[in-house]
Amino acid sequence: MTLALESEVPLMCNLSKGVEEKGIEKGRQEGRQEGIIAMVSALKDLQIADSIILSKIQEKFHLAEETAKMYL
Repeated sequence: MTLALESEVPLMCNLSKGVEEKGIEKGRQEGRQEGIIAMVSALKDLQIADSIILSKIQEKFHLAEETAKMYL
């Protein structure tokens, strides 16, 4: 391995780690959204009032009211 290439290895590793972390975070966000959607769907199937659903998803997922309303 050349000296120039050897000096770039740590940079490539750091970039790789950043890509991995972004992928993990994206997966978590998608999973969280799927969980909220599933919870809302289940509560609607049980004929729970939207006001209660709104309150519960705000509480469980720490959402602002406007954000929570998007899931109803």
